[in-house]
Amino acid sequence: DAIAGVINIVLKERDEGGNAGYRFGGYKKGDGLQRKLSGWKGFALPNDGFLTLAFDAGSQDPASDTRDDNRLFYPGSTRIDTPREQNNRYRNWRWGSGNVSDQYNFTANAEMGLSEGLSAYGFATYAHKNTDAENFFDPPTTLRNNYGSVALARYPDGRLPVTRYGLEDVAVTGGLRFEDQALGKFDLALNYGDNRVDSTDRDAINPSWGSASPSTIYTGRREADQTNLTLDWTRDFANDWLFKPLTVSAGLAWRQEHYDLSEGDAAGWSNGPLFNTIDPITGRRIPGYYSGITQVDAVSLDRRVIGAYFDVEAQLTEKFQAGVAVRSEHYSDFGDTTNGKLSLRYDFTPQIAARASASTGYRAPSLVQSGLSSFSVQVVEQPPGSGNWVEAQQRTLRADSPEAALLGGKTLKPEESTNFSVGLVWRPLPNASVTLDAYRIDIDNRITLSDQLPASVVGPIFAGTPYANIQSAAFYTNIADTRTDGFELAGHYQLDAGRWGRVDFNGGYARNNTRITGLDDVGSIPGNQIIGRNTQGLIEDGTPEDKLTLSANWLYDGWSVTVAQRRYGEWKNRNAANPTLDQTFSPQWVTDLDVSYRFDLGLTLSAGAINLFDSHPDKLEGAQLYGVPKYSITSPEGAQGAFYYTSVSYDF
Repeated sequence: DAIAGVINIVLKERDEGGNAGYRFGGYKKGDGLQRKLSGWKGFALPNDGFLTLAFDAGSQDPASDTRDDNRLFYPGSTRIDTPREQNNRYRNWRWGSGNVSDQYNFTANAEMGLSEGLSAYGFATYAHKNTDAENFFDPPTTLRNNYGSVALARYPDGRLPVTRYGLEDVAVTGGLRFEDQALGKFDLALNYGDNRVDSTDRDAINPSWGSASPSTIYTGRREADQTNLTLDWTRDFANDWLFKPLTVSAGLAWRQEHYDLSEGDAAGWSNGPLFNTIDPITGRRIPGYYSGITQVDAVSLDRRVIGAYFDVEAQLTEKFQAGVAVRSEHYSDFGDTTNGKLSLRYDFTPQIAARASASTGYRAPSLVQSGLSSFSVQVVEQPPGSGNWVEAQQRTLRADSPEAALLGGKTLKPEESTNFSVGLVWRPLPNASVTLDAYRIDIDNRITLSDQLPASVVGPIFAGTPYANIQSAAFYTNIADTRTDGFELAGHYQLDAGRWGRVDFNGGYARNNTRITGLDDVGSIPGNQIIGRNTQGLIEDGTPEDKLTLSANWLYDGWSVTVAQRRYGEWKNRNAANPTLDQTFSPQWVTDLDVSYRFDLGLTLSAGAINLFDSHPDKLEGAQLYGVPKYSITSPEGAQGAFYYTSVSYDF
């Protein structure tokens, strides 16, 4: 489905043997070092069963490719070339991938026969890691002006705020499979998954608490869990009027979703005893500090869904195959929906076939979209030049909150889609294949986060209400209808090189175009103000217009050599206000290489490179973020340059 999405994960099913390996690598410029230890082991269970256990553990150093920050950092400075300015340890603060530590993953997969036709299975995953996200550098001038003398005294050279995110993810699935020639195949499964992220601010300060403010502040938890119970059935029905037996499938599903935002420490969101008093050095009012999840943001949301589907596939003639599927669901918060799919295939010859499909799709807003709320605070002079410094709240509002309602926000609606595709399949040789598919996807009621609406928009609407202190606001809304047209071409060829081994060639080319076909006003605010030029550009031009992939894998004796090539087409970044400042990024080529050799004793050595030739996207134009970032955060690949690695593994 175009908006629901499917990820197919294939788990290892081994009842013996094992492997242990280690990989080490880093970027050409010397940072971003990665270390990874991994392994798996298979065990035999009764009745031809298996248990496969796997793990990996590792870490990653931060990586950055930035320019120096050339602002004047210290109050009173007039020249950047003074020793005090030049020796600031944060002059080259990082902008890139953060530090990843304590990263480890475990996987278990098992299956065992219980009786004739009946088997039990189960699999589970667990993941943990800590990621440090470095934020924008606050130089001493900013600390003095925005946070006061207490902040400047604690961080005399400035502050590089770091938020540590601790991830815990667990998923467990267990089920029974039963197969009977007369009754068909049954699969009963129960699944539970939980994802939890805790965040902590480091190098923090709440100036309203003065010197008593902690420098490490826990800022809250985001947790989502889901439980699924499913029953699937499939059976082939023999008949005399079709070329092959009729395949019928049906199933029932029940799902419960839960999402929690839990507030952080009071030091992260409460005003201390110095709040709004006059700082003796700066002469400005001392602000509070708002970070993470506050009392206002905390929320707990639930959803229950029950559904059923029915699917029929038939080989109508020797050359013509058709399938029809329908699925109905009831959402506790959105009511009923029914969607369907029709698929057709016609084999002109054993080598050439045509296929087509048409379907409708439905995606209820995620509980994260429905429940997200956050706010930050800046200290601003109002009116400018008055010397009156006040706190200005910047809020991301819950879509169904009273504040959002004043702006025209409503409870989010589901996204709905229609999908059409046609394609050709060609097998010119037994060891070669080519596929070509074209598609059109229409999405209605697309959910998008609005731009941060300024005080000139929200101020008059919030005036005289309890929300008059909100100077800037954003919220999720069903703002746009979009249409995506595209096609995908893929080919594969396996060359038997005789005594020189075998070479597998793969290639693919994809091109699509997304455009906004409708933009709704929200309340009294025009749609092109709810999402402006930059956000519209992210939808329509923010990804490469096309992508080419080519690869070759040569297997000879114990050698394996893989070369992969990618080309990303043009993409664009639209300036929020001035079209003359739009930037179009050139196409980019990226090459990967992996070479490995397996010794007779089961030892394999490998070396390789991701982005072998150190390709980079075009550099950013203008002075975004004080001119520090070299590359756009939406670049498809290559902002950190070439990554080289080596690995060793042993099969036993």
